[in-house]
Amino acid sequence: MNRLIATRSVFRYNRILSPILHSAPYRTLKLPKFLQVLPNAVDRANEIDRQYKQTTNHPTDIKIQEIIKQVEGQPDLLYQLGFFFYKCKKLGITHDNVEYRKKGILYWVMFLNNLMPLNGAFWSTMQMLGKSQHNHRLNPFKVNDIGLLDPKNFPKEFYNQLLTGRYRGVDFRDRIVFSLTTPKWEDPEVK
Repeated sequence: MNRLIATRSVFRYNRILSPILHSAPYRTLKLPKFLQVLPNAVDRANEIDRQYKQTTNHPTDIKIQEIIKQVEGQPDLLYQLGFFFYKCKKLGITHDNVEYRKKGILYWVMFLNNLMPLNGAFWSTMQMLGKSQHNHRLNPFKVNDIGLLDPKNFPKEFYNQLLTGRYRGVDFRDRIVFSLTTPKWEDPEVK
């Protein structure tokens, strides 16, 4: 009997509330104006993450071709990359001697004080010009592969032309830089 009464009372209660629930307006959650930008920001962050994953999955050759395409015709970037290659050459990190590279007495001092700041300056300039989205780090522990800007990754002709201070008609030897040293450019006739 109690079950029957409970069931009837619940049934009556539902019948009474039924018209009220059906006629109630459908309401959506309305965020304050300063929070309405959150979904767009999350979508943009996800898009940037997706692009970053795509670019990190590319092989090194494709990344190097993209760098060459981006620096072509840009004297400041060509100078910075040529200066980086010059400092690498002073450390014994050249295009040809990949297997015979070794850490000398001043390797750590030169690497930390010269190559790392030049690498950071190059990538920050690339970012300021809108040609790169993030920095690439150098690895001082692996002499045979110091990172993306390792001279062995670039074509030999491009590497040799940058060491002369001229690349495809762009003379970037006279750039003004804030550095205590400047590269000693090689003569193209010697090569």
